[in-house]
Amino acid sequence: MSVKIVRFWLQLLLRKEQAITFLVSLSVVILFNLFMNAGLTTNYIINLLFVAFFSLQITSLHKRNHTEQYLSISVLPTYRLISYQFYVSLLLSFPLFLMMMGLLWRMFMDAPLWNLVIIVFSSGIFAIMSGLLMGQTVNHNGWALAVLIAFYLRIGLMPWTYSEKLRYISPIVNRFNPYMINWRNVIALFAFSLMFYGMGTLFSNRRGGGKKSMVPWISTVFACCLLLSVWGYEGIYNEQVRTTPFQTIRVGQTQVEYKGIDSYQAEQFATLFEALYQVARERGANPVRYTLEITRMHSMSSFEPKVILQNHNKLQINIYSNKLLEFNFGMDWASKWVDYILPQPTKLSEKQLDDFKRLKYGIVLEVRRMNPGKVYTRQVD
Repeated sequence: MSVKIVRFWLQLLLRKEQAITFLVSLSVVILFNLFMNAGLTTNYIINLLFVAFFSLQITSLHKRNHTEQYLSISVLPTYRLISYQFYVSLLLSFPLFLMMMGLLWRMFMDAPLWNLVIIVFSSGIFAIMSGLLMGQTVNHNGWALAVLIAFYLRIGLMPWTYSEKLRYISPIVNRFNPYMINWRNVIALFAFSLMFYGMGTLFSNRRGGGKKSMVPWISTVFACCLLLSVWGYEGIYNEQVRTTPFQTIRVGQTQVEYKGIDSYQAEQFATLFEALYQVARERGANPVRYTLEITRMHSMSSFEPKVILQNHNKLQINIYSNKLLEFNFGMDWASKWVDYILPQPTKLSEKQLDDFKRLKYGIVLEVRRMNPGKVYTRQVD
């Protein structure tokens, strides 16, 4: 039965009017990826939006072609119908999955390929299920599409700190650091996909359709349990970090007090800060010496948390995102720290101010070229 329905849907999609719509939509996405210099996040979110759009169209395919009776869809439970729609959506979206893989690989060529596959498929399946949910629960496709556009463009255009705050449901959190998978985000996206599957059945605008079956209830309850587990783990982890004493590591004259991160990551911070200090001295500057105090948490108290706080002779660094542990395209720590170790003197002329800015820029550039401790896997030109 499932093979028959899936095959027939694909045959409908190959009809002239359906095929033209699909190919035009796919061409728009390809051209957008190739020629629009909109940034990786925007390009990636546009791909996810079209994945959701294709899934939305699949939900109404049999209605628009008046094939319900031919396929005996009316007697199918809704949860099974959604499963069949998922298979077709996955096939249609596969070219977009490949493009998303290409986008990430072009930017993060040194990241593990397996990580990129996890990122693409977790966010892609989430997009498919969000499109199927809208198609099943919203009668008018125009309204369903408006909801999808509002969600995905909001996620893609808002600052990355907001995505971290909405880390459970944001499909782009892992894009901020493909070198280190945020498994909490992956599990949460999988849980929401299951929840969308259950909600698509329970709140479907179809009459009957097996809504009393245990399958959608089990799916929804299991999804809620996964989300509660992730939320509970974060709370336990954060409490453990708060009560854990700082460990200490020293590189040269730089001391780092840390908790919530491992010794290798602490050494990376220490090595980079020490190199920045030494280069500043070699260039005739008089840098201020600080101790780094680094704390890694899994959540944050506000939408715009302070990443660096100066406390006398300490720089308190609050790590709440994997992005802050990525030195290439994540956080430019050298540029942040140079403003602290070389505070701007007062009463500078315009020429002196320009010279001072060039000095700091040259120090940061030299540190990146030195690549202390190989913290940068991608080098500047």
